[in-house]
Amino acid sequence: MARKANRASGRERPDIELEISDFGPIAGGRIALRPLTVLVGPNNSGKTYASVLAHSVISACADLSAVARSGYWAGALLESGEFKGLSARAARLAASANGGGGDAVPRDLSAKMHDCTVRRLFEGSLLSRMRHNFGSPLGDLVRAGSKSSRIRIGGPLVADVAISRRGSAAVRVAHRAARAPRRGAGGAARNGRAVGLPAQGRGHAALLDLAAEIAGHAVAACPGGTSHYVPAARSGVVCAYGALAPGILAGLHHGAGTAGTVSDLVASLARGRSPAPARNGRPRRGTGMVSDVLGGRVARARTGAGALSYAHMGEQVPIHRSSAGVVATAPLALAAAGMGPGDTLVVEEPEAHLHPKSQAVLARRMAGLVRRGMRVILSTHSAFFLAQLSILVRAGTLASSGRRIPGYGQHDYVTDDEVAPYAFRARTGGKHDISEIEHSGDEGISQDEFVDVAESMSREDFLIDGALEG
Repeated sequence: MARKANRASGRERPDIELEISDFGPIAGGRIALRPLTVLVGPNNSGKTYASVLAHSVISACADLSAVARSGYWAGALLESGEFKGLSARAARLAASANGGGGDAVPRDLSAKMHDCTVRRLFEGSLLSRMRHNFGSPLGDLVRAGSKSSRIRIGGPLVADVAISRRGSAAVRVAHRAARAPRRGAGGAARNGRAVGLPAQGRGHAALLDLAAEIAGHAVAACPGGTSHYVPAARSGVVCAYGALAPGILAGLHHGAGTAGTVSDLVASLARGRSPAPARNGRPRRGTGMVSDVLGGRVARARTGAGALSYAHMGEQVPIHRSSAGVVATAPLALAAAGMGPGDTLVVEEPEAHLHPKSQAVLARRMAGLVRRGMRVILSTHSAFFLAQLSILVRAGTLASSGRRIPGYGQHDYVTDDEVAPYAFRARTGGKHDISEIEHSGDEGISQDEFVDVAESMSREDFLIDGALEG
């Protein structure tokens, strides 16, 4: 077992689980997304593939919830020929139901309705999100030497995704049993209100009621909140945007139909989203991240649409003239400032370009996001960053009075139940597997991924000492 026994009791079921096979460099493995999910491993081992996949799945769940809660989906489905073909059967079902409703809907009808609503909507959103976020045809994501990729999504929403090397893809979504629509139902829920149905007859009314219930199950199952992705290439994008030509970059994004997480970062700059305003003279927590880590603050530049600047000790300079640590941390801070409870921050190498002391502070700020009800998915190559996360897990076993450590705030901890660290390990043939890293509240997160490297370097140093003495 990757998770050691400790004094904590149990752990909550994760919102989403991903079982991945033959996807990018990943041969196989499973990831449970918890409030803090940490990905560790060598370059080109599949961490970015897993991160972008998680971002796509979370975004598709949010899309499904938004559409199911709106009135648009009902009208769109009413126009489909397949939907109309089920009306007569739904009318007979409604007529035979007792006055209070509650009869079980035949499984084949419920399954067909689920396919017309939830499965179709989720498949369209997920595959579209994956094409955009990866910036490539789906067939290109299949692992070299394999004919297809398979992804199983677990949790409250269960789905299976199959992608062939030729580019075809399909999504199957498990459904729950529905209840029969009540006799005489005269409206469907749209935007939370009952509205009159068009005069297509009882069949359409019963069918819309059934579809509304199925969609309601999907809303209840899907995790809420949006996902924000901060790519490893953020430094180059931010510097280019500020120093070269923001108008050209924005034009390329909108005119050429570019895709990918880097393109999304360009789009967010092009929209000119300003850093969150201060409250009572103090920056909001998201933008305050830069102040906590580096001592200054991010501001909107005086010139250049979407360009940023760094303000420190009374001076304000364009972001591209700031240190690499400022440039890499600013997009992360801006993303966090726009988040709320239930949202997800996916960030590649948050420690990039930071001194170890600043890395430790940033790790504590990631824990602060978790404490405020957000989910964080991060990948790291830093022994210092992982060690600080491990300390935060151990701090989570202490009572609040015991966490009065110099430099720590009241939110600077995570519990063992909230963390899920994973290692991406190479095997023969360029394949990589995913396995959970051992962790517990008493001992924190195992540092073996980096200890092995340190021990190897120590042996090399010892051999050089011997050679010099000889």
